[in-house]
Amino acid sequence: MPIATLLTGFLPALLGVVLGSIWLSRALTSLSGRIPIQPGLMGLITALGADSPEITSAVTALVAGEHEIGLGVVLGSNLFNLAALLGLSGVLAGWIALPRASLVFNGAISLAATGVIALLIYRAIPPAWALGLLMAILAIYILLLSLPADRARRIGLPARLASPLARLLGAVHEHASRKAASTRSGQPVSGWWLAFQVTAALLFIVEGSMGIVHTALPIAEAAGIPRSLVGALILAALTGIPNAYTAAQLAWRKEGAAVVSETLNSNTINLVVGISLPVLFFGMHAEAGIAVLEVWWLLGLTALAVLLPALAGAITRRTGIVIIGLYLAFAAVRIALQ
Repeated sequence: MPIATLLTGFLPALLGVVLGSIWLSRALTSLSGRIPIQPGLMGLITALGADSPEITSAVTALVAGEHEIGLGVVLGSNLFNLAALLGLSGVLAGWIALPRASLVFNGAISLAATGVIALLIYRAIPPAWALGLLMAILAIYILLLSLPADRARRIGLPARLASPLARLLGAVHEHASRKAASTRSGQPVSGWWLAFQVTAALLFIVEGSMGIVHTALPIAEAAGIPRSLVGALILAALTGIPNAYTAAQLAWRKEGAAVVSETLNSNTINLVVGISLPVLFFGMHAEAGIAVLEVWWLLGLTALAVLLPALAGAITRRTGIVIIGLYLAFAAVRIALQ
C-alpha cells in the first residue's frame, strides 16, 4: 500500500491523540477547583492526562503482540521528555530558577522508578515484585504530596527534617496552584460537562492511539524503517508532543518547578502504567537486550538532568543544549545499531 494512502489514516489519528490529550489535561485541571486535595497531588493527576498518548500507545502495542514497540514507546518517550521538556525549556527561556529541593525530590522518585524497571527488564525481579516496589514508591510520593506544607512541621519529625520538608511542599503546592490558575477557565463549569469532556477526550486518545500504532508499522515497513525504531524514536516523539507543548508554555512563564514536576512525574507515571502494569498481565516477552540501551541511557540522562540544574539552581540554556545533545546522541546510536 502506498505511503500516501497510509498517511491518510495516520495523520488524523495523530491529530486526535494530540488534541485529545490537551483537552483531557485541561479538563482534569478544571477539576482542581472542585476536589479538596493538595495542588501538588492534583499536578500528578493532570500529568497522567498529559501522559495518556504514551500509555495508550504502549498498551495498544502490547495487546497487539508488539511487545518490542510497546516497551520502546515508554522508554523512548521518557528520553524524549527529558529533551523536549527540560532541555527545550532551558533553550527557550535561557534561565529558569527553581528550588533545588523540589528538583532532587522529584528526581529521586523518577530515578528509583527507572531503577525498578531496569531490574524488571533484566528479569532480576518478577513483574509482581516490580509493581509492588513501584506502588511503594508512588505511595510515599503521594503521601508527601497530600500533606499541606504547614502540617509538615507538626508530624513529629526533627526540625532539621521538618523545615526543609515544609519548604519543599510549599514550593510544590505553590507552583501547582499557579499552573492550575493559569489554565483554568474563568467561567464556572458543571460537573456533568467536565465528566463529558474527560470521557470524550479519553475516547479521542484511545482511538487515536490504536490508529497510530496500527498505521505506523505499515508506514515504517513501506519506508524501510526497522520496526525496533518505530517505538523508541518515532512513536515516542510523536506521543510526547502534548507534554512538550505544555512544558513550552511553562518555560515562557519561568515556572521552573512546574517544568521539573511535569517532566519527572510524567516519566514516573509512564513507567508504572505503561510498562509495569501491562507486563504483569501480558508478561515480558521482549528480549532484555532490546531495551538495554534505552534503560541505561534513561538512568544516566535523568541523573544528569537532575544534577546539572541542582548545581546551578536553575535550568539554563547550556543545560538544555547538553540534554538535547545527549538525546540526539542516543537517537544516532540507536539508529547505528540497526
